[in-house]
Amino acid sequence: MSILRNPVTAQFASSLLAGLITLQAAVAEETARTTGYNKLRNPYFGQTHLHSGWSFDEAIYNVTLGPDNAYRHARGEKVKHPAGFDVQLRIPLDFMIQSDHAEYLGVLVRMYNPDDPLSKHPLAAQVVGSGNDIAASTKAFYGLVSQTIQPDGSTKPDPTLNSPELKRTIWDEYVKIADSFYEPGKFTTLVGYEWSSQPNTRNLHRNVIFRSSSKLPVPFSYFDSQKPEDLWAWMDEQRKAGLQLLAIPHNGNLSNGAMFALEDSDGNPISRAYAETRMRNERLTEIIQTKGQSETHPLMAPNDEFAGFEIWTKPVAGPGTVKVLETNYVRNAFRNGMVLQQTIGINPFEYGVVGGGDIHTSIVSHEEYQHTGEHNLKSGTPHQRLLESLPGEPSKIEQGSAGLSNVWAEENTRESIWDALHRKETWATSGSRITVRIFGGFDFGDTTPAAESWAETGYSKGVPMGGRLSGSVDDKAPRFMVAALKGPNSGNLDRVQMVKGWVGTDGKSHEKIHNIVWAGERKLDSAGDLPPIGNTVDIADASYTNTIGSPELQTVWTDPDFDPGVPAFYYLRVLEIPTPRWSTYDAKTLGIDPPKDFPATIQERAWTSPIWYNP
Repeated sequence: MSILRNPVTAQFASSLLAGLITLQAAVAEETARTTGYNKLRNPYFGQTHLHSGWSFDEAIYNVTLGPDNAYRHARGEKVKHPAGFDVQLRIPLDFMIQSDHAEYLGVLVRMYNPDDPLSKHPLAAQVVGSGNDIAASTKAFYGLVSQTIQPDGSTKPDPTLNSPELKRTIWDEYVKIADSFYEPGKFTTLVGYEWSSQPNTRNLHRNVIFRSSSKLPVPFSYFDSQKPEDLWAWMDEQRKAGLQLLAIPHNGNLSNGAMFALEDSDGNPISRAYAETRMRNERLTEIIQTKGQSETHPLMAPNDEFAGFEIWTKPVAGPGTVKVLETNYVRNAFRNGMVLQQTIGINPFEYGVVGGGDIHTSIVSHEEYQHTGEHNLKSGTPHQRLLESLPGEPSKIEQGSAGLSNVWAEENTRESIWDALHRKETWATSGSRITVRIFGGFDFGDTTPAAESWAETGYSKGVPMGGRLSGSVDDKAPRFMVAALKGPNSGNLDRVQMVKGWVGTDGKSHEKIHNIVWAGERKLDSAGDLPPIGNTVDIADASYTNTIGSPELQTVWTDPDFDPGVPAFYYLRVLEIPTPRWSTYDAKTLGIDPPKDFPATIQERAWTSPIWYNP
């Protein structure tokens, strides 16, 4: 279990893991389980969104490394980055979902093999011949896109590259590779892919994830339909056939208002049937990835002092700036969903949250001190990231390190990890390995996170992150037991915040951020604000000290404004002390000053899935 690798906080870790029974006893009780089985659940860190050379938009940019390279890197092996240098994670991940684009999956990379018939395809000369020439690769990429996507947003894929026989062959190989790296109890691979719908440049992408690898259908792609409703219908059909699967929408911040729109794809108001279908198929949403965070925006949350974190402003393709729209952001979706629930009877946006990468190099680049870019040819080296750009290209400085998707699960297996994702017992981080846990309930008594039995009490008398609370007893406010632990190679913790949203008697949604526990001797002011923790970062040296902050924080919090008749959601946001951003590490490597148009430091953070209260 990853958390046990942090010796500084071993005592607190024991409390956080809350094993009323030891792992050995659990194994004796559950003989069919893996060695690490714990019925009170362990924290596992993973990646749910990563691309390799099997994605067409990477093969065309000279990335030929496949999913096998990605799996080896994720489980801690030293591997080659597509740019030619060695890279290795300091701490391996516990699980990974390879999510290459379904559209032309594994096709273009075959063109690099002169013995493959696809090397004779008319496009092959452009793909392979572009080599390390970014301009040539870009021309080939947009040439393929323009041939495939029509002006009205419909698609006309190349019949040779999209033949049913080819897709079946490649998909079977893709699944086989995932199976070959699956080690129950040690490292979990879940089979998944990305449905890459982008009508009129609105990002509606979803990652589709299967619980098992048996008898899987060829992926439903953007070539089949650009509408999420059609994807969900296909998923429902697979469910009827006995499969278990879910979809994760990602980077809503680039959706031009479409990701959490209050209408369906045809412009009709959201109905109960639509909401039920969406929530049946989409249990989670991505709140952070390399193209910025989608929690909120300073224009949406002017009273949130931490809303300006990793803001993406440039379109992925073309000039201009990204539209800042309410329906791009997860917190607004939570709020709007509660309002809709009052009229249609169900919340269409009752999501849990995960973090993602969307890195296109087969490398899980989530560590600020070892950032390796989003694309090989475009950002594989510090010089490319900070000093090179193409006309019309998004600013590389805005590209962040990958986020992580993390779960509380009984054991490190496909079934247990997928089930945790499905029940939304998940939290996201901006890339660091913060561990966080929360339980909400009305009958915890005097139990606190310091008690060895707190997890057992949390599950038996309340709900974890992602759960639902209902019906206050005697109008009593719920109590929230909260614990957070710093990552082994990251900054101490600054504070833990509770983000609350609710629907008022006026029928409108509201939000408020509470600082509920923090490091040091700081005190809240009359408005509930907390002074900054300070900053130990030496920018020139790209270093910091953990002389401020705390390795762990825990508390029991009760909502002072609770109204038993008012629907609400509660999620945690955990902030680290300031540490150097990847761009500052790169600047030190190059012997230059960090870019002046972006912060030199970063406050890494975690977000939990909400706990939802309904009267």
